[in-house]
Amino acid sequence: MSEKNSNCFETQTSPIILAATDLQLKKPHNNKKKNPIRLQKSKPPKNSVKVKPTIINIHYKWALILTIFCFFIIGPVWALYKTSELRRLIKRQELKAAERLSVKMSTVLVLSTIIGAVAWTGLLFCSVGLLLTGILLKKQYI
Repeated sequence: MSEKNSNCFETQTSPIILAATDLQLKKPHNNKKKNPIRLQKSKPPKNSVKVKPTIINIHYKWALILTIFCFFIIGPVWALYKTSELRRLIKRQELKAAERLSVKMSTVLVLSTIIGAVAWTGLLFCSVGLLLTGILLKKQYI
């Protein structure tokens, strides 16, 4: 038994040489392309609310231009006054009230634009008519 025990405890005489290429895993070469994993799309719950981005127009430039050039000035002045309130509502994150006020302002500005365009057109035709009448009277055609 002493021989058997002595063989068990013998050390290995030749060391094993490891190279870096031996440590790398060799992958089998497949010519097949793997399909990429698709992103899973989960369905929203039935009782969820869709959130839409809120864009609220302030209409400051439109109101300022109408105040300067429009014949009907009541609406644009009111809209200019309300722009400060609208900005304050947006700053306080009261988006529903701000959106309602913006819609009211745009309605008033559209009506003011229409009324102003009609007034300026009427003023233009009246002035042209008066000029033509004056020219006709001066040349004694009338």
